[in-house]
Amino acid sequence: MENKIVSADGHMDLFYLPVDTFTSRAPARLKDRVPNVISIDGKPTWVGDGSPMGGHAAWMGRGQMTTHRGRRMAESGWQPSHPSDPKLRLADLDLDGVDAEVIYGIRFVEDSIKDPEVIAATYHAYNDFIAEFCAHDPKRFIGIGDIPACSVEAATKEIRRIGKHGLGLRGGMFDWFNGPQPIWHAMWEPLWASAEENEVALSFHIGVGHGTTTCGPTSVEEKLKGNIPRVSAATHQAVVAMQADECLVAVLLCGALERHPALKVVMAESHIGWIPYVLDRLDNKYDEGAYKDLISTPPKELFRRQVWATFQDDKVGALLAGEYGAESFCWASDYPHADGVFPDSQMFIRDTLGHLDDNLRRKLTFFNAARLYNLDWLL
Repeated sequence: MENKIVSADGHMDLFYLPVDTFTSRAPARLKDRVPNVISIDGKPTWVGDGSPMGGHAAWMGRGQMTTHRGRRMAESGWQPSHPSDPKLRLADLDLDGVDAEVIYGIRFVEDSIKDPEVIAATYHAYNDFIAEFCAHDPKRFIGIGDIPACSVEAATKEIRRIGKHGLGLRGGMFDWFNGPQPIWHAMWEPLWASAEENEVALSFHIGVGHGTTTCGPTSVEEKLKGNIPRVSAATHQAVVAMQADECLVAVLLCGALERHPALKVVMAESHIGWIPYVLDRLDNKYDEGAYKDLISTPPKELFRRQVWATFQDDKVGALLAGEYGAESFCWASDYPHADGVFPDSQMFIRDTLGHLDDNLRRKLTFFNAARLYNLDWLL
């Protein structure tokens, strides 16, 4: 069998979407409130329900990326028009040696838009868009929908709409930070049940929310301005993936995975090097009886059975993958982000995973993602 590669985390950012993505799909009464592009200070800017959300055709509204990765992308011929054009995106996959790509949806929506009706309409429109986009080549594009976090009712309604009996999307991204209660709270029980019933893998992506750390952006406005103190921004970039720790542990300890054994959970772009420590720590406390009132299955077993995590270039995690995540860890390119590895994915796979045996390497770069999303046509 040929060595297929599946990227388990790519992106379809708001910044690169067609300007009519939401206005053309929203109810008439909400067309002026869902995200649309207007000129602010002479620059085309996405605005949702009166709040600026970032520039159009420019990463976070700050023009072309000028980092090392941005320069490498520019050298490859990449342009902001590529992500939302299926033909150009397929050409980028071919250039990068990637056979199929999981495409995550727009983030930061609930940081900016607070009205539940506008949030629901925005996600409804985006989910319709990504389903249409993936239809151009459903064997290579695997779309992940957006799930409202403003209420459990809105979340379950959209899960039913996008799942196996609706749009057929195989996953949904959930902004746990902006929910009315923490993800461990009992109010989310219908969320877990709906995701399991509708075969929607529930994803928790890093980078949502503000104000829980002492570094990085503390608000949408600060993020868009890009004037975060240099040390603060650099510190945030280094540790942001590990900020998924509370979400992961809360999911493992709240009992949702035991109550819903077919539920699939994804820690997206979390990287993996820190996960073995957390799993060992949890299992040690479990063995001491610290969680006997919460769960009856060792956390490490729950993780291996129902949780996946994606990474780009995590050599530490790769060293520990065989023992802790042989069936759970999934490589990804993070296209088209500055923290990603496009157009050098093959080099990063060799450098990060080249020391692993063929069987484990194929699990991390192909089989685990294929099993997670039931990509039977690739098997």
